[in-house]
Amino acid sequence: MLTNNCVGGRLLGVWRRLVPGVFALGWMAGQGLWGQGCIAVRGTGSCILGLHEYGGYLGPGDWQAGVAYRWIRSDRHFRGDHEEPQRQALGTEVINDQHFFDLSALYAPVARVNLGLTLPFVYSTRSSLYEHKGNASGERYTTTAGGLADLRAAAYVWLWDPAPMPHGNVSVGLGAKFPTGDYGATDTFQTNAGPVERPVDQSIQPGDGGWGMTLEITAFRELWSHASAYAQASYLFNPGNFNTTLTNRRNPYEEFNSITDQYSARAGLSYFIVPPWGLSLSLGGRIDGVPVEDAIGDSDGFRRPGYAVYVEPNLQLARGPWLFSLSAPVAVYRNREQSLADMRWGADTGRDIHGDAAFADFLILANISRQF
Repeated sequence: MLTNNCVGGRLLGVWRRLVPGVFALGWMAGQGLWGQGCIAVRGTGSCILGLHEYGGYLGPGDWQAGVAYRWIRSDRHFRGDHEEPQRQALGTEVINDQHFFDLSALYAPVARVNLGLTLPFVYSTRSSLYEHKGNASGERYTTTAGGLADLRAAAYVWLWDPAPMPHGNVSVGLGAKFPTGDYGATDTFQTNAGPVERPVDQSIQPGDGGWGMTLEITAFRELWSHASAYAQASYLFNPGNFNTTLTNRRNPYEEFNSITDQYSARAGLSYFIVPPWGLSLSLGGRIDGVPVEDAIGDSDGFRRPGYAVYVEPNLQLARGPWLFSLSAPVAVYRNREQSLADMRWGADTGRDIHGDAAFADFLILANISRQF
């Protein structure tokens, strides 16, 4: 991530102070945030906050470009935090297999400000029985969706001047999410009455159809030589209520897909294990989720609210202006919360209605970036 004129002694000095903290944050759309499976969590469009020769940060007039990839396979069903292993035993589980590719660019017009743009793409498959001829049929079919997802743009500001703050700092980001992704993607469903063309499940729709705003906060602090602490939180505000995509669900309160908020937080420790190679290792915890109710606006329509908690290891390699990162967060707790639509239909019928969702056991996150 550093320019060539920083190689050698200065490279080691800067990275010993900064890499374990800042880059352990994994600030890319697919690298640091989001991804659960049936719960429709999409990328936030965050960009890596670059380090450069100006005090170790991205310098005025500098650029950074990156490509991030993440893979999710969800097939373990939860209702609340109770797992339903019978779904896999009977072969009726839903399997989401999703590949996300995020192209990002970051520009620093001045020392304390970074402007980021992320162009995301996604390809997803969803294998199930119940959406087609029913679980009793034993016939599994697959639907797919892909293409451009929802574009993100954001501005990040370091609260303190980078030059005198090589050992720690805090950044605040404010951004916008644009409804560029298809939120009404369709495919063919094999029903008992024959093939039917209709919208795919909300969890694999490339977009959500809403304009949104992102708020992000991140901080790092050197604790001792080679070791740092990091923390990050991000929230996507989606004030829109629901879009026009029909769900084909029985619950009368779930006729259309909800446009949901999303949140993520992560924190941990990082250690610079092989300074001559620019190699660092971090370990922390993270939580990703969709709330039951949005912070702004109404929360009608169909959503699968819930969250997953992970233990997140991350390995990073820095060579000159390049940064490579690989992590595999492992789920340790999953909870599919009861939605407003569940509660309302339950109140009407006098039943306890609580939908389920499929979660992943782990995620694969990788990125490569370069400064210019």
